Amino acid sequence: MKAKGGYHSPLRAAQAAATRERIVAACVAVMRRGADLTYASVAAEAGVQERTVYRYFPTKQDLEAALWDWIVQRLTHTDFAAQDEQQLVAAMRESFAGFDAGASLIHAMLHSPQGLDVRRGQQPARRAMFGACVDSAAPGLPLEVRDRAAAVLQVLYSAASWDLLRSLLDMDAAGAADTIELGIRSFLSGLRQQDGRQVAGHHATHIKSGGDP
Repeated sequence: MKAKGGYHSPLRAAQAAATRERIVAACVAVMRRGADLTYASVAAEAGVQERTVYRYFPTKQDLEAALWDWIVQRLTHTDFAAQDEQQLVAAMRESFAGFDAGASLIHAMLHSPQGLDVRRGQQPARRAMFGACVDSAAPGLPLEVRDRAAAVLQVLYSAASWDLLRSLLDMDAAGAADTIELGIRSFLSGLRQQDGRQVAGHHATHIKSGGDP
């Protein structure tokens, strides 16, 4: 007698993957036109029943996470892996080009409660990346200064900055990236110089007070 279970159907798996991709594509289409991301709107766009959407994405957070993963992979092209200034600038330039390619979708994500929730979910990875870039540029900063410096980098390298430069100053991806690169490099250069002065000042005070060099 054959044991039940354990059988894996490649065809069924392929069909499930195709349905999942179809639902995610529907999420993208709904957000592109500025509609609310609901199970009903996604199901109608995908041409499936709502219960099918629920089967693949049991919670709204699951649905939003899948949408953001699509945006990260297809538009922002970043894995939050930059560890230094050069890598950060390169990642920013690739992200901004992706933002331009999907401008309406990025704009919708920036100005929707769902988009804010999803971006908050990515925050730990983003903070770690910007912190690592600060550590590379100016190692040994006091924790409070390091965290504030990382926050400055995040403000510079963000979809919000791209959106502002695009909508208010009519910059395309290349112009916005040039502007933000100038900001990143100037800020990190100033941070390094400030850190150097602090170290030199501490050393001079230490010698003047008679301490060991």
